Amino acid sequence: MATSTRVNGVQFARGTLYETLQIRAWKITPTTALTADTQSGGAGTAITRGTISKVAEEFGTTGVLFQAKSDGTSFVLIGDSHALDADTIDVRVTNILGESCTVAAITSFYGLT
Repeated sequence: MATSTRVNGVQFARGTLYETLQIRAWKITPTTALTADTQSGGAGTAITRGTISKVAEEFGTTGVLFQAKSDGTSFVLIGDSHALDADTIDVRVTNILGESCTVAAITSFYGLT
């Protein structure tokens, strides 16, 4: 039986996050915790938008998946890495919140909280 050997290919390793499309994940840590939407008075009353929805809507066309941590202290965004990078995300979130945030590319899904 013939055998084959991979030459100059990708050597997959344990513990390494690989990207095969122009999609990347970032963790956004705001200075002040993000807030959820609120609705007082029940159904049919106005909803006050929180900062979570404002950030989510900002990345609606370039974001694929997002989730805010339950206490609002971080926000994970998975999106188009052709249109987004850490600096761009920082500027856009800072414009919404009126204060700086920390943006870091996620390099591992393990231990992510």
